[in-house]
Amino acid sequence: MKNEMTKSFRISVVFLAVAAGLVMALSSWAAGDKVLARVGKYTLTASQFEDQVKSLPPQLRMALMQRPELKKQFLERWVQLTLLALAAREEGLDKRPEIKLQLEEAANSILARNYMREQIDASGIKVSDKEIEEYYRKHKEDFREKESVKAQHILVKVDKEDDKKAWDEARKKAEMIREKAVNGADFAALAKEYSDDPGSKNNGGELGFFTRGRMVPEFEKAAFSLKKGEISQPVKTTFGYHIIRLEDRKKAHQKTLDETKEQIRQTLLKERQKKAMNELLKKLEKKYKPEMHPELLGSSAPMGHAMPAH
Repeated sequence: MKNEMTKSFRISVVFLAVAAGLVMALSSWAAGDKVLARVGKYTLTASQFEDQVKSLPPQLRMALMQRPELKKQFLERWVQLTLLALAAREEGLDKRPEIKLQLEEAANSILARNYMREQIDASGIKVSDKEIEEYYRKHKEDFREKESVKAQHILVKVDKEDDKKAWDEARKKAEMIREKAVNGADFAALAKEYSDDPGSKNNGGELGFFTRGRMVPEFEKAAFSLKKGEISQPVKTTFGYHIIRLEDRKKAHQKTLDETKEQIRQTLLKERQKKAMNELLKKLEKKYKPEMHPELLGSSAPMGHAMPAH
């Protein structure tokens, strides 16, 4: 319940932030574009709505697909925010020096992002297949997958300060749980019922794939020694006793060029975009000659109008 409330709050906050950007949209729109909402001189059209949905993080876009009612919530947030903004303007809040500065900084941020995107797009940065092949040959070891295993576990927790009796009782409980699992009880159901690991309990004890060096030594040794489908004896670690079930195993292998092609392309694109951005900033610095006084950071002296960060 708490997680669902937190998720809804996160969605509301993001929708509110996106809606804030849409408040800037005035009453002009393309012919035939449906008007979803109008508040005073501000209008939200279907195309503007869809553009903003596309700009949402992937997780929230997925939430909109799975829960269409969130679109109505988004629309309601836009109306609410616009109503508040209209009232604020009528009372002259946009004329206050501190708020004018916030509005200017918000505008600068939007302009900077769009200018950067347009300049990078205009530079025509591309990565050829030949360059990808060359990168793969030079960094082949980076694409070597280590041996990994996929496992579930059930933890019977013991605190560090607990005495020998507590450890003995935990071991007996772990043995009882293991016996149930070996005799055919569903391991995931047992994990949900008995496990003291909050991170995996509700997922049926799922840990996913992991390589050597990711778990404590005793747990790792036991997990990598199991056969697929096998259930371990209780394994003692500093956390208590674990019952481990091996789900799958992947041998160490070299990823092929085809498997890594898009990953390499994105790596090279980001490198070149970063270089293009640095060159653009140097050009702009030469033109506008900005000043910075980092020695004043943290001092009690007034800092005045702040320079926008790169």
